[in-house]
Amino acid sequence: MCIDVNMNFCLYITGKMAESRDHNQFKLNIPERNIVGVADEDVILSCHLSPETSAVTMTIRWFEYTECIYLYKNGQVTERRGYEDRLSLNTQEMERGNVSLRMKNYKESDRGTYICQVIHGEQKEEGLVGLGVSEEHWWAPNYLELETQEKKLRREESAYNLDINRKLHHQDIFWTMARQEAGRPPRDHH
Repeated sequence: MCIDVNMNFCLYITGKMAESRDHNQFKLNIPERNIVGVADEDVILSCHLSPETSAVTMTIRWFEYTECIYLYKNGQVTERRGYEDRLSLNTQEMERGNVSLRMKNYKESDRGTYICQVIHGEQKEEGLVGLGVSEEHWWAPNYLELETQEKKLRREESAYNLDINRKLHHQDIFWTMARQEAGRPPRDHH
């Protein structure tokens, strides 16, 4: 019957998805307490994959609330304006699943809610890291589960825009180099 065929098809798809997730499934380990920052010193926003899995081929996004401030994708890094040369991941540590974000020269204005998002294939995991002046929790443990769809969409839009800016920047560099190789001056974008 048609219903049996559809049910078998659905079971087949579900079985394949479960099978592929077993090989690639990971979770994020984040601190249970706020990270405490000291002015003008570096701070590490801790986030690790469990089990220990290489994150080098994964997409890593770090958000300050809903704004994507750091994007690691296809081995390339893009930082949001205002964070240039302040943020980094340790690529050697990424081999061991460490996707912690180093923030240089902590400032009082850096306090807030940070979200680590790791994407591999169809799997997307998120973890919330608080950065403040004390170790006390100041967010609900299930904050990300209670978050509105609008905030999730704003976060996705912010990451998309940062990725587009990265691509446009690389395209601009390519055309500038091509014009120089052809003996023509770079275009004035003003």
